[in-house]
Amino acid sequence: MKAIMQALVRRPSKNFAQALSEHPEATSINFQKAQQQHAAYCEALQTAGLTVEVLEPLDAFPDSVFIEDNAVILEGRAVLCSMKAVSRQGEVSFLAEALQSRLPVLRLQAPVFIDGGDIMQTDDTLYVGQSQRTSAEAIEALQSLTSKQVVPVRVKQGLHLKTSVSTLGKHLLVINPSHIETEPFRKFKWIEVDEEEAYAANCLTVGNNVILPAGFLKLEQRIQQQGFKTLPVEMSEFQKADGGVTCLSLLTHHPIPQTAHEF
Repeated sequence: MKAIMQALVRRPSKNFAQALSEHPEATSINFQKAQQQHAAYCEALQTAGLTVEVLEPLDAFPDSVFIEDNAVILEGRAVLCSMKAVSRQGEVSFLAEALQSRLPVLRLQAPVFIDGGDIMQTDDTLYVGQSQRTSAEAIEALQSLTSKQVVPVRVKQGLHLKTSVSTLGKHLLVINPSHIETEPFRKFKWIEVDEEEAYAANCLTVGNNVILPAGFLKLEQRIQQQGFKTLPVEMSEFQKADGGVTCLSLLTHHPIPQTAHEF
């Protein structure tokens, strides 16, 4: 079966304003504006060359729009995450239904806790953020599922690893070095994000296209100088919910029908 590069996204829940967040403007989330921004994000994914499938909202789960946290696509398999935040734990089962027709599916169990936003993959390495949402047990569990080297990275500030670092490919990272341990990334070239543009450290690269939050012009220009096309999208309502660009999609590459198994 031919592999298709596809993005799974989930529309915001009508209760999105109740999403878990420590952002100072969390109480001002505008649901209608979030819907508009989500639609524009989907358009950017399509412009970048992805096939986009939009899943229905889960009104019982305000954070479910952040679908990346639910699973990790690893060497042709979907690894469903065991989520530490109690209010998010039910999201994973709904995603399993959407993935089972595309990929073999495994499901991690407590005490292995992982949010997908803590996983950054390169060609040969899996970097795993050690954050409030991802446990040390995740390292061993993921190493048993991949031939890649699994490297823990301490998250000093921010929700997830990918809140503060993104890979652009070409051995190049966008990184906020003050928020994460940097030693594991010394072999890369860096585009360092200034503190006032820290939110834009989370960006999504698809081929030669980089989707990033709108309004961070200094970083956008520096990415363009590296030969990339930038696709800025308004993200204000998702920023208020402690979510970023990568959080809103799960990229899949291997649609192989298979039933789910427990791991």
